[in-house]
Amino acid sequence: MEIKNFNLLIVGVGGQGVISAIQILTSAALLDNYKVRTAETHGMAQRGGSVASFLRFGNGIEGPLIAKGNCQVVLAFEASEAVRYFNFADSNTNIFINSKVIVPPTVHSMDMEYPNIEKIQKFLQQISPNIFFINGHEETLKMGNPRTLNTLMLGVLLGSGKLPITQKAIERSIMLLIPKKYHKINEIAFKKGIEKGELIGSEKE
Repeated sequence: MEIKNFNLLIVGVGGQGVISAIQILTSAALLDNYKVRTAETHGMAQRGGSVASFLRFGNGIEGPLIAKGNCQVVLAFEASEAVRYFNFADSNTNIFINSKVIVPPTVHSMDMEYPNIEKIQKFLQQISPNIFFINGHEETLKMGNPRTLNTLMLGVLLGSGKLPITQKAIERSIMLLIPKKYHKINEIAFKKGIEKGELIGSEKE
């Protein structure tokens, strides 16, 4: 597939597999013979801290940095993190959001107000009309392993038709990068995500 420049941002909090997800996509893009650049992960990867990873791939990629407003896709594993990084999106950006909101302990302890899904959606719709909420947390609980959220969300993105990387390359990368004992559950999560994503894609047609 001939792609000159594709910019993608994955955000979430520590423990949700943001870094693993970007590693899987990086590997898959390389397997599909794209040039690939990744920026440093911003934020703190320990559990609960904000995490963001940037990926650029294509046949015309040079530097690793993504200019604000230039992401084709934002994939948010935690809803409020999509708001934190909204300035990397524009009206053409496709934003996929796990509808789970994780309220930081500091907000609880200080009795502060935290945005709910309705407020998050209202804010982001001012940026882009292409916003898709997925009950990813609930789906992974049904499968018995919430740590498969990252592969489920990658499946959603692929199934939606908004990611120019092949399914074969992503599946191979999952097998290469995830410990063997977790292969089956992540394969199930990825395919469940594809099903969810295909529904999103059909709704937009």
